[in-house]
Amino acid sequence: MNLSKKQNIKVWWVIPSSGILIGLNAPGFGTEWVGFISLIPLVWLLEKTFLNPNLSQKKKLFLSLLFCWLSAGIGSSIGAYWITHSAHVFGHLPWFGAVSVTFIGYGLEVGLLLWIALAGPLVILRHGLQWGLPLRILWFVVVDSNAPRLIDWNFGGLTLNGFPWVEQAADLVGSSGLSLFMISTNLLIAAWFAPEHNKLNIPMLKSLSICTGMLFLAAAGYGMIKQDSLRKTSSTEKSSQKIWIGWVQPNFSLQDLASNPDLAHSERRQNLDSLFEDSEALLRSYPQESGLPKLIVWPESVYPDPFFKKDLSRKRVLQWAEKHQTSILLASIDWEMGKTGPRFFGISVMVGPNGKIIGRYNKIFLIPFGETLPFSEWFPEIAEWLRKEIRNMSEFEKGTEYTVFQLNPELQVSASICFDIFSTEIVRNMTRNGAGFVANLSNLAWFGKTTATHSMEAFVRWRAIENRVPILFASNNGSSVLIGPNGQPLSPYLGLFKTGLMGETVSIGSHYSFYREHSEIVRITFILLMLVSGWFAIRQRRKQKDDSG
Repeated sequence: MNLSKKQNIKVWWVIPSSGILIGLNAPGFGTEWVGFISLIPLVWLLEKTFLNPNLSQKKKLFLSLLFCWLSAGIGSSIGAYWITHSAHVFGHLPWFGAVSVTFIGYGLEVGLLLWIALAGPLVILRHGLQWGLPLRILWFVVVDSNAPRLIDWNFGGLTLNGFPWVEQAADLVGSSGLSLFMISTNLLIAAWFAPEHNKLNIPMLKSLSICTGMLFLAAAGYGMIKQDSLRKTSSTEKSSQKIWIGWVQPNFSLQDLASNPDLAHSERRQNLDSLFEDSEALLRSYPQESGLPKLIVWPESVYPDPFFKKDLSRKRVLQWAEKHQTSILLASIDWEMGKTGPRFFGISVMVGPNGKIIGRYNKIFLIPFGETLPFSEWFPEIAEWLRKEIRNMSEFEKGTEYTVFQLNPELQVSASICFDIFSTEIVRNMTRNGAGFVANLSNLAWFGKTTATHSMEAFVRWRAIENRVPILFASNNGSSVLIGPNGQPLSPYLGLFKTGLMGETVSIGSHYSFYREHSEIVRITFILLMLVSGWFAIRQRRKQKDDSG
C-alpha cells in the first residue's frame, strides 16, 4: 500500500483499537464514556496517512476510507451484534454470513460517516493551521447532525448517554449536537499527545480545551437546573392532564420463524384471548378512586390479526374497550390495493373507551432489510435476489402523517412503532402536532438476548429529552419502561423475555424545548460556525503562503 513497514505494523493495532472502542461506545455495555477517546487511534492514523508524502491524493482517500470502514466494521460487529443475531436466527443466514452483514453492511454506513466527518477536513487543510482544529470539530458536528443514514443514531447521543445532567442539553442542541463534546475531547487529546504537533497550536489548544471544559460544566449546570424545574412542574400539573396507562408485555414467541427455536427465548403463543386476560389482570391495579381515563397499550406484533381486515377480532376489541371503558392502543398491519398489487403498511390504532376507532398511524421509519429494501428502485435485479434470499422480510409503504390521537381536548397521544424512535423528526413532529405523550410499540424478540433493548431505551430517552415529553417504550419481550421528559424512568423495568404488566399515572403534556421548536436554527448555527472557522483557516493558510513566498 506504499506505506512504510513501521506504519503498516501500526495500522493493524490502531484499527482494532478504535473498532473495539467504537463498539463499546454503544448502549448496553455500561461503557458509553469511551466515546470520549474511541476515535483517537483512528484520528492519529488518518493524520499520518494524509501527511505521508509518498502517497497520492487518490491513495490517501482510498486508504482513509478503508481504515474508517474496517474500524467501523469492528465497532458495528460489537455494538450492533443484535443485527447479527437477527440475520442468523430469523434471516436464516449462516453465522459467518450474518457477521458479514453487520461488518460489511452496517459497518460501511458507519465507516462512510466517519470518513466524511474525520477525513473530509484533512483533504483541504494544511497541517499546523491554528484554525484547523476548530474547523474539524465543527465539521464533525455538522456531518453527524445532518448525514443521512439507514439507522439514525449519532455519536453525541451514544457518548453522553451515561451523563444525566449533560444530556439535558439535548433540548437545546439535540442529541446529535452533543457530539461537540465527544469529538472535541477526541481531537484535543490527540492533538496534545501528538509528538509532532506544531508549537504554534499551543495557544489554540489551550483556548479550545478551556472552552470545551467550560461548555461541559455549563451543560451540566443547565441539566441540574432543568431537572429540578421539571420536577416542580410535574408536581403542580392539573388532574385533567393525567391519565392511567397500563402496558402489557406478553412475550409472545417467534420460534416458528426462527432457524433454531431455542434462540426465540419464549414458547408463549400469540392469541387474542391471552391479551384480554393480561389486560383484565392489569386493570385490577387501576386506582378506582382516581376516576382517571384509562389506556391499555399492546406492543407491536402481539395483536394476532390484520385489524381492519378481520371483522370478528376487531369487533371483539371494540366490545372489550366499551365494556371496560378503556382506550386501547395496538399495532397491526394493513394493506390497500394499488395498480401493481397490494401496498402494505405497519400501523398503530387507537380505540376509544366508547368502543369507537379514534384513528390510525402509518409507520414512517421502516427497518432496512426487514420492512424495506433500500435503493430497490435503483437496483431492481439485486432487490429481487434479496427478496428470495432474505427470510421473514416484509416490504411496507412509508407513512407520511405524524398522527395525533385525541382522547379528549387535553389528552393527546401519538404512537410511534419500533424503529420510528430512531428518527429525531418523527417524535418531534408528533409533539409539534400536539401530542403530550408518545408510546413506542416495539417487538425486539427478533434480536434475542442482546443489547438491542438497551439501544432502543437510549433512543427513547433522547427523544424524550429533545422534545420534553413522556414516552412509553412498550415491547413485546422487554425491557419495557416509561421514560419521563427528563429522560429518567418513571416506572420499573419489565424484564427481558419476561411476561409482565405495568400501570402508571402519567401527566400528559410536553414542556418547552428549544430544539423541538427550532432545530433548523441549531443546525444552521453549527454550519455558520463551521464556515467562520473555515474562513479563518483559509485566511491563515493564505497568510502562510504569502510569508513563505
